[in-house]
Amino acid sequence: MKRTIFGRFVLFPLVGIVALSCSSGESEAVIIDRIVAVVNEDIITLSQLKEITVPYLEKMKAKYSMEYNEEQVKETEMRILDQLIDEKLVDQEAKRLQIVITEKEVDLGIRDVRENNKLSDEQFKQVLEGEGMTFERYREELKNQMQKMRLLDQEIKSKIQVREEEVEEYYTQHTQDFNTPPEVRLQQILLMIPPQSTEQDISQLRQKAEGLLKRIKEGEDFSGLAALHSQDASAASGGTIGFFKRGELMPLLNDVAFSLPAGEVSQVIQTPQGFHIIKLLEKREREKMTKEELHKEIQGILYNQKLDEKFKQWLKDLRKKSYLSVNL
Repeated sequence: MKRTIFGRFVLFPLVGIVALSCSSGESEAVIIDRIVAVVNEDIITLSQLKEITVPYLEKMKAKYSMEYNEEQVKETEMRILDQLIDEKLVDQEAKRLQIVITEKEVDLGIRDVRENNKLSDEQFKQVLEGEGMTFERYREELKNQMQKMRLLDQEIKSKIQVREEEVEEYYTQHTQDFNTPPEVRLQQILLMIPPQSTEQDISQLRQKAEGLLKRIKEGEDFSGLAALHSQDASAASGGTIGFFKRGELMPLLNDVAFSLPAGEVSQVIQTPQGFHIIKLLEKREREKMTKEELHKEIQGILYNQKLDEKFKQWLKDLRKKSYLSVNL
């Protein structure tokens, strides 16, 4: 997957906005834009959504040589809109808590990005131009990202603790994993189960997942299907989610991932998050770690698990106390 210079800083009544055009001598109202979501006091318009969705779909089409139909476009728009809503909520919370990033901090952040990527000022601007972004817009985007990171540090990361007894307990329960600790590199297609889904909704979602699995087994490209259908951030990279050690995945996924032969695709796996199809790209053995390395590794596993859980719950709570309306 191509890594961009952004990688280091890894969220009313509905009224159409109309313009008048003339057709056969008569004035006719044509909707050129409309509100697709209201997030508390902010709105998201169709044009804002299309500004992200259209280039994304074109990129996926060119990369995987796949055509997409109206249903697939709609699914992608809903997934991206959901992410935009989360971003609005995070932005609003940062403003409410008066989290401020100074211009000097942004300057240092830009210097950091340049030095990490070994770019001169001129090269840096050329890279930005290649990604279709002006230097001024990049400054603003970076400032927003730094604000969000500080918000997460303050509201979530600062409250996470990994106790020594948790490290020891984890090692006791996973001793065998660390004696011969392989790592697996995976691809994933994830169809998320929305909150308040009915049994019928879940059944239909499973049928869709089974349909995708059938297409994969019949020879369709896993990466292309992931790019069009998967509902997590890895869709942009064809579903590739990287290397994982034992214990870093949810238990159901962990068991399947470490039992698959290289190149094989799993059956549909249901977790509380949704329906998963995973493909094992590669398995590799690691060198034996020292006691200190082992301790640090387990701390990292437990910390990331807690961070993921707390962030999802924090975002869920934020949604509950917010006014949200979607009309896509």
